[in-house]
Amino acid sequence: MARQDWNAREPRGDYTQLEDAKGVKVHYTGGWVDPRVVADHAGCVDLVRSIQRYHMDVNGWIDIGYCVDEKTEILTRQGWKSYRELRAGDIALTLNHETGMSQWQPVLEVCVFPAMEREMIRMEGVCHSSLTTPHHRWPVERYRRRTGTGRRRGDDGKWLRTGKAKRTVTSHERLWVTTETLGYRDRIPIAAPCADLPAEPKWSDAFVELVAWFWTEGHVKRTRAGVSSGVTICQSLKSPWHLMRIRAALHAVFGPSVDRFPRQGRATDGIPRWREATNDDLVEFHLSVDAGRRLIEVAPGRVPAFDFLLSLSQSQLGLFIETSMAADKNGQWTLSQKDRAAAEAFMFAVLLSGSGASLHRVHPRGDTKTEMWQVTIRRQQYFTPRPAAQHKTAAFAIQKETYNGPIWCPRTENESWLARRDGTVYFTGNTMIVCPHQKVFEGRGLHRLPAANGPGLNVGHYAVLGLVGESGLVEPPDGILHGILDAVEYLREEGFAGKEIKGHRDGYATECPGVHLYAWIRNGAPRPGVPVR
Repeated sequence: MARQDWNAREPRGDYTQLEDAKGVKVHYTGGWVDPRVVADHAGCVDLVRSIQRYHMDVNGWIDIGYCVDEKTEILTRQGWKSYRELRAGDIALTLNHETGMSQWQPVLEVCVFPAMEREMIRMEGVCHSSLTTPHHRWPVERYRRRTGTGRRRGDDGKWLRTGKAKRTVTSHERLWVTTETLGYRDRIPIAAPCADLPAEPKWSDAFVELVAWFWTEGHVKRTRAGVSSGVTICQSLKSPWHLMRIRAALHAVFGPSVDRFPRQGRATDGIPRWREATNDDLVEFHLSVDAGRRLIEVAPGRVPAFDFLLSLSQSQLGLFIETSMAADKNGQWTLSQKDRAAAEAFMFAVLLSGSGASLHRVHPRGDTKTEMWQVTIRRQQYFTPRPAAQHKTAAFAIQKETYNGPIWCPRTENESWLARRDGTVYFTGNTMIVCPHQKVFEGRGLHRLPAANGPGLNVGHYAVLGLVGESGLVEPPDGILHGILDAVEYLREEGFAGKEIKGHRDGYATECPGVHLYAWIRNGAPRPGVPVR
């Protein structure tokens, strides 16, 4: 059901309207709530429905989530993961929306909502693919425009007409919007420079370049006993500049070339060596077992390891990407590989460098007899969905559809994460996740007086209720505290409530919201796991 329809139901009770609320008051549930009801979210749903029948005449209380569909992935330090693979504690790439820099942060929770019929919004095209709930949050940059004339007030204090003038872009601001409120001037970041790259390089530039030549143009020798550590890098005689670069890198890392390798049998003397040979129109750079082992350690199976890429400085990432593109010879902005894992590793390096990238399967065609995986480096840092959807020639659309699968969203300290769907990549926002499972239920809805104590009381505040029971002696789980704060943030961001967070007892003679919840409120309602500043 669409969110705009939740409040459209005809209420059985005559609810008093609530406008311009000062903030939120926190409550606990009436009656005893065994904290072990948390063992199954279905128990929370049953409890909420019983409250619904008593207080709200069967109006509202729908299990909600502001999330993405199951095809959407998240980038972690181990690569892309689905919601089934993701765990709390995994390190994911997030966006610091204040600085515009990306950061690695732990996933605090993975919030999954069960499959059911929902209305979702699909934004689909070659450059972007997302399927989200209408209230899913996005970090965006919005252009601020103004006329060239200055504004001034008249004697009556009202603004005077200034006439028409050319509209110019003066600046942009960062803000949060939802899928359904995404504006024409809102652009979604698809890449950001990483604030966590090493300042001091771990490897020499020559070794980084050599790894790039190895994973694109090299192969590992095979023996009767299996795969050895002997490596060969090949390059055409028609590419003299590339040959010079490979020779220089090999000389810098392993020293001068040799005429032949000493015969050691299966043993080695531990000295890395390389030699050069010509084979028809190819130059073959042969590396000894000791030299080849150093490359294989950071690119096993000729797939650059994520740990290796994470250890590169900004300039070395640029060198790795430029060399790989030069070796691949697939164009200025694309790289193609048969091995998807290798293409994924290259894409990882591009995203770390601060550039956008997409990954697509290319079916056999023309001279290419096998399936390929193509990485495209995006020249833009942002994507603007609304103008793209209105462009007459663009194959991009924004439309509502019914979705019956599960939805999910992670939670991070930066309230954002790097997502991928159908090969397209972009930064998106956290879930707005009050039960111990970090699910938020909606009661009477916006602009309506809460049920607590009837009309005439709490008229200046919305109510958020935590499922902790009447005694209030049980310390609420972190999920409840996170859920309360997420509900508060939603009310504030939408402009429905002010900054106050109080307890029910602050406006009525009651023990609600209990000892622990009230102490948490008096302490400033800090978010669990976030240091108090």
